[in-house]
Amino acid sequence: MSGGRIFLVIVSVLILLIGLGLIAGGGALLWSNAFLRDAEGYYTTRTIDIERNSYGVTTYPARIEFGPTWFFDWSNLVKVKITASNNRVKKTFIGIAEENDLLNYLSGVAYDEIRELNINKPFGSPRISYREFPGDAPAGPPTEENIWTASTVGSGTQVLRWGLEEGRYSVAIMNHDASRGLDISGKIGVKVPMVRGIGIGLLAGGLVLIVFSFLMVYLVVTRNRAERG
Repeated sequence: MSGGRIFLVIVSVLILLIGLGLIAGGGALLWSNAFLRDAEGYYTTRTIDIERNSYGVTTYPARIEFGPTWFFDWSNLVKVKITASNNRVKKTFIGIAEENDLLNYLSGVAYDEIRELNINKPFGSPRISYREFPGDAPAGPPTEENIWTASTVGSGTQVLRWGLEEGRYSVAIMNHDASRGLDISGKIGVKVPMVRGIGIGLLAGGLVLIVFSFLMVYLVVTRNRAERG
């Protein structure tokens, strides 16, 4: 067998491995799409327990940037669901605001910012690392502020659903009256409508690559036998 044909066999093996990887990835996405979502189609974390002696807890700001709007409605690409319930006899407030607006509201206020959330622990509540900001009480309850892009407040379990928007946003969780001391249990869910389509696309692409790699090997072997004959 010539060096060129050996090279083609090596390339076909590499293509085969890539195809198998695509099939494994597509299969994993389809499996998660079928078995890991809740009734609303969200991939949801385990329960996160927040116990802090401050006036509020915020997430580290996330910068959201979309691609060309003519190509896709990016606001529907990913949806977020935040569920929280107060373990004390208080109403829970959940709000999403742009970073600067939220920082202005919490300026000089004692609150905690979540810097790390480890949800990979196999057992128990996820581990959370905070950055503590010292200060006093807020000037007023969060329900009286008009900074919120999305918010919800009430007794019992509160659910906030939000379609992504461009900007730099943080989530804030507080007692509705801005009182000190938080004892809240919650979950974070993400919905990605395109997961099923991506999984099917990966499976199809993997199958095409596998067929192509076998075809290359078949042609090389057939040509080699023909020349020997």
